[in-house]
Amino acid sequence: MKLYWTALALSLVWAQEESRVHTETPTPRPTPTRSTVARPAPKKEEIIVMETLSGRVVDKSGSGQGNLLLRFVDKNTGRVVGEARTGSDGSFALVLPTSAQTVIVQISRDGKAFSEKEYPLSELLQSEPEFVIEP
Repeated sequence: MKLYWTALALSLVWAQEESRVHTETPTPRPTPTRSTVARPAPKKEEIIVMETLSGRVVDKSGSGQGNLLLRFVDKNTGRVVGEARTGSDGSFALVLPTSAQTVIVQISRDGKAFSEKEYPLSELLQSEPEFVIEP
């Protein structure tokens, strides 16, 4: 009989262990987290329309003046929007943004300013301007 009670006790212990194994909920594993890199919002794309401007720089007698530096400055922002050097016959060509409404044309040789005058950019782009300087 002693053997019977031992077997019964062991079977009860075994049954309790078995039920404990099946009723326990597994511990959930932590979900892996992704590291997020903060990126700035993309900048709005700006379209800049450019136009070619060509012309000449002459003296009072109409002869071309070579090796002069022309600077085109946007009157509103004060930024230089274009630079060009004249060829031996006084001709020049450069590309300017049409966003500048009014430009200040500065003409100089060897760092010495000859002329500085304000022009509407649309007027300059409609014709081949001839800038007259006094040497």
